[in-house]
Amino acid sequence: MQIQFLGGAGVNGDTAELAVGRPVMISAVAIDDNDQPVQPSDATYAWTWPSWLPTYPEGYDWPADAQQTQFNATADLVGKIAEVSVTITAKNGQKASKSLKCTIVK
Repeated sequence: MQIQFLGGAGVNGDTAELAVGRPVMISAVAIDDNDQPVQPSDATYAWTWPSWLPTYPEGYDWPADAQQTQFNATADLVGKIAEVSVTITAKNGQKASKSLKCTIVK
């Protein structure tokens, strides 16, 4: 199984630029061994990200098992790199993990 990251402006393959004050949603899509997309209802998602990276809306506690999450970088974080990771487990037992390197920019 493979994972692809999709998202708003700034998400490109395995990297993303998170611009200050511009919330970015990041979604993870799993592709099974038969090159077919895994439906979100047929998988679980386990996301991790640094505690210093603020989610959006501010204070919203995105559930870790959601297919997507959203971040809103702040000016004090410019230049930092956040590693956002997801592990997807399909109901058929296939499992994959992938990380997205997010650079905070102005």
